[in-house]
Amino acid sequence: MDITFLTPLDKLVFHSLETMLLQIKIKPKSLTNNRRGFPERHRAMTFGITTGRFDGITGLSHASRKYPHIYEEILKIGKIIYDGGGGIGFEFKSIHLNNNVICPKHKDTKNIGKSILVSFGDYSGANIVIEDNIYDAKYNPILFDGSKLEHWNTNDLIGNKYSLVFF
Repeated sequence: MDITFLTPLDKLVFHSLETMLLQIKIKPKSLTNNRRGFPERHRAMTFGITTGRFDGITGLSHASRKYPHIYEEILKIGKIIYDGGGGIGFEFKSIHLNNNVICPKHKDTKNIGKSILVSFGDYSGANIVIEDNIYDAKYNPILFDGSKLEHWNTNDLIGNKYSLVFF
């Protein structure tokens, strides 16, 4: 199994971002823009360069334009992960932000290649399970190919959890 555990981050790395996120309302996904199999009305946004699901237009995401200060803070965290990753050679163009999402078993059909997952917030539980192995991604970036490895979360979330998926 090709999983790489990157350098753990200090919780203070996420303080500014978490403060910003607590000041906005992350809208729940509707039935038309929800991923198949994910909990109805889960809360998520995508930052960075995206391709519109319905119009096919590639450009800076709606969330990045609406919340440029949050996007910049996420990019700072991505740079910290990248620089601290020990020469992993990972580059990303998009970042998916989840809030209190318990993902069902799935493979990323559109995210081809490796992604980095890291979680933060005032929470416990909801660990990532990759191919039946449980890992704690809280402040611990994990690099893996979600298009090849089945993954999901344990259903025991207590508190407020955010996760970032860099891809």
